[in-house]
Amino acid sequence: MHQRAFTLFEILVVLVVIGLLVVIALPRFANLASDTRVAAIKSLEGSVRSSASIVNSLTSIRGRGAASAIPGINFLDMNGVPIRLWNGQPDRWWDGIGMTQAGAQAVTGGGYLSSAAIPYNRYTFYGFGNSQIPGGNAGWRIETAPSPINCAVSYVYGGGGVPVISSTTTGC
Repeated sequence: MHQRAFTLFEILVVLVVIGLLVVIALPRFANLASDTRVAAIKSLEGSVRSSASIVNSLTSIRGRGAASAIPGINFLDMNGVPIRLWNGQPDRWWDGIGMTQAGAQAVTGGGYLSSAAIPYNRYTFYGFGNSQIPGGNAGWRIETAPSPINCAVSYVYGGGGVPVISSTTTGC
């Protein structure tokens, strides 16, 4: 009985071909994680814009909701969830713009005047005045990104005008 084995040359050719495939294919697969994070941030940006628009529509129809003891602050009932409004727009805290997102859960103290991290799905929310979102604005970021501060959605509102909602994806 005679057995046939691969020659050293054949094995080296196969290893070179596999090496070339890895060099060509690996960068494409490595970018998939980044592309996924960018798509998630863009999707969240669209969701925040839509939520702010829905709040605007509801306040146009129903009024600004229940007044609080703080001037300019009201609470709008949005499907059984109280949303903190500041001069008719979602406030820049978790109990404002944060709670407008589908599936958002209330936190102890409501998240008002807190820049502490609040987990939300694959994101983390930070209220106004933090060092985790560009400009210290309120917003969400993906903590697993290479540069989380640059993989974020910002919500900028100072009590007047219209909120500015934008995303930064350079660190995704």
